[in-house]
Amino acid sequence: MQKKKLKLLGPFICLLTAIIWGSGFPFQDIVGADASNIDGFSFNGLRFLIAGVTLIPVILIFEREKATPKEEKKPKLKRTLIFGAISGAILAVSSSLQQFGIQLTGESGRAGFITGLYLIIVPIAAFIIFKQKPSLFVWIAIPFSLLGLYFLSVKDGFSVEGGDVLIFLCAFGFASQIIFVDKVGAGVSTLKFSCMQFFASGVICMTLGLIFGNLKWVGITGNIFPILYCGVMSAGAAYTLQNIGQKFTAPAVASLLFATEGLFATVFECIVEGALPSGRAVLGCVLMLTAVLLSQIPKRQKAISKAS
Repeated sequence: MQKKKLKLLGPFICLLTAIIWGSGFPFQDIVGADASNIDGFSFNGLRFLIAGVTLIPVILIFEREKATPKEEKKPKLKRTLIFGAISGAILAVSSSLQQFGIQLTGESGRAGFITGLYLIIVPIAAFIIFKQKPSLFVWIAIPFSLLGLYFLSVKDGFSVEGGDVLIFLCAFGFASQIIFVDKVGAGVSTLKFSCMQFFASGVICMTLGLIFGNLKWVGITGNIFPILYCGVMSAGAAYTLQNIGQKFTAPAVASLLFATEGLFATVFECIVEGALPSGRAVLGCVLMLTAVLLSQIPKRQKAISKAS
């Protein structure tokens, strides 16, 4: 009964994940504007370590070990830790590309939409890796997404900002993470997996920050609220909800809901920073949203028919 309820709640969990992710973009933008005092590696390292620490009491309360034989516990725990570390490494690369991209562009709403291109990347990657042929709608969606990217990213003189390229690359990383979580999620302990993911990502990012970064104490104290919010909410809460939601939601439906983070990123950017998107940016957002919706139509219908 509880599993059935979670299956019904799955899509709402995925939508809540997207809302929290979107709400974090303006705060990433604020930190990005202070790049001379806190670099992208250090920021991600701090927020993921905070996320990992936040999950420890949650694990102790909600994921106590049941009275099962040790020979059954050990393989699952080992799987959870290994897969969590791998997912954390993917997350470290993806989030760092995204954060540096936001630092260079200074526009979190646009970053949210470009990141949403993983909806196009996922079915194409599935075809290359798992030989699952993309539908006609995917091929129709690609020109829409490219045209949307053009309106969002290309400035006068047909130049694309370097930050847009980094954010585009991060979309490949997040696509990989979604596919990986979908493949391994059923055989791991969700909270322990998330916790290991955060600590692995945090250690990798902090190590890179110590080597290549320029973290200063004033960068931490001056951005304490964005760091805490992105650590507890957009990392700790949202990625854990992602792992839970994907267990009880068809991958196509889940990825469609995750893509709405771009919409929420733009909304929260307007609320937090008082920024208004240009007409060109709005057109680009509409085209990209059309693309991601087109890419999911057949799979979404299939998922709905399965559910009924």
